Amino acid sequence: MIRRALVIGRFQPLHHGHLYLFRYALSRADELVIGIGSSQFCCQPRNPLSAGERMELIVRTLRREGFPLERIFISCIPDTQSPEENWGLIVLDRVPRIDIAFSNDPETVRCLKEVGIHVENVPFFKREVYEATKIRKLILKGDSSWRSLVPESSLDFLIEVDFEGRVRRSMENHSDGNS
Repeated sequence: MIRRALVIGRFQPLHHGHLYLFRYALSRADELVIGIGSSQFCCQPRNPLSAGERMELIVRTLRREGFPLERIFISCIPDTQSPEENWGLIVLDRVPRIDIAFSNDPETVRCLKEVGIHVENVPFFKREVYEATKIRKLILKGDSSWRSLVPESSLDFLIEVDFEGRVRRSMENHSDGNS
């Protein structure tokens, strides 16, 4: 078995597809590093939650879902600030030593492979259903069905921090409208 695996996501919000990813990675590795991507952003259409809030969301959810927390690390991974920066090196600087990364994002795969990290794709779990962008769009439409797309253990936290209100306010406050 592989010693330590990495997965990276923005978790805006954490949904059932992410839990599938975590379980998949833990079934193939002794330990899992969860990288919180775009960690420097908050209160934006694509990033309504801060890195600290996402970390709390992940830990609370993992605990309530029965994940082995002693096998899981969480690291914040910022985006690059300029084209000259090497995002793969930023990742290596922010996480403990890893043996493999699991990702389906082409840019993530490219950047990690460039710095010598072995990357494998993950089978998608109902990708057409579980996608954070889709969840945020449902919120903007006032469609409460988004709540069924996140674990109940995540929903409690999202209600506590007024995730719906944040998504709406972030769209009002940013004219670019990217969701």
